Amino acid sequence: MKVTYSILFALQAISVIAAPAPKKAAAEEVASGLVTATGAVATATGAANGGEAAEEEKDENEVEQEAQFGAVVNVGANIKTDTLFPPGKVGRFEVEIQNNRPRLLRVSENKTPAAAPPGFTNPEGVSWRVEIGGGGSRGFQLAKIDYIANAGATTDISKGQIGRLCRETNSFVIGEGVGELEFEVEENELTVKVDNLVGEWAVFLPVAAAAGAEAAAPATGAAPLTQEAALEGLAGCEAGTLCRNVLDLLLADARAAAK
Repeated sequence: MKVTYSILFALQAISVIAAPAPKKAAAEEVASGLVTATGAVATATGAANGGEAAEEEKDENEVEQEAQFGAVVNVGANIKTDTLFPPGKVGRFEVEIQNNRPRLLRVSENKTPAAAPPGFTNPEGVSWRVEIGGGGSRGFQLAKIDYIANAGATTDISKGQIGRLCRETNSFVIGEGVGELEFEVEENELTVKVDNLVGEWAVFLPVAAAAGAEAAAPATGAAPLTQEAALEGLAGCEAGTLCRNVLDLLLADARAAAK
């Protein structure tokens, strides 16, 4: 009997060991799900962090700096650098550069620039001379001349042009020969892509409206047309005629009433 009980006990122990443990399986399933969920969260977090990193990298690859006219400023290699100069009457001058090698930049004001092209006026009354040091001035990854309207400015610059001085003729050239001109509405900015930043630049605005207003206005210094002068040219009302005598009386009454 002792042997029988021992066999039965051994069989029961084997069956217990062989049987699956429900709680353990459930725990493993939950653990597996947790790992999957954690992985998904990690992936999403990584993607978000990657987007932020890309944005930060973009910001790190752009520099905006202020400069004074006549001062030499540094432009780093492989970084987009926007150099802003002091505001003028309507807007401010800006140079955008990106190059695989560092450069030096200097911009000076010319307060006696060449005349504006026909049909245009120079709202600033100056031009800007751009110099590049430390190497060549061509073949840049980015080379732009900008003109940004001052905050609160009421002058419309959207139809303006950025001109480049032709030294041979001492006149400013505008249009396609200068570069690819755009007007950026959000920035209220004129910008032109150029192949060489070195040169003398100016901004010009159309004067068609102003010219029309001037044409409509009476000529400065012209004598006003008097009633007497108008009567002299009226046929049949020359001095000494009955018509003229009647009109003189009427004019005299009108002047007396006006007093």
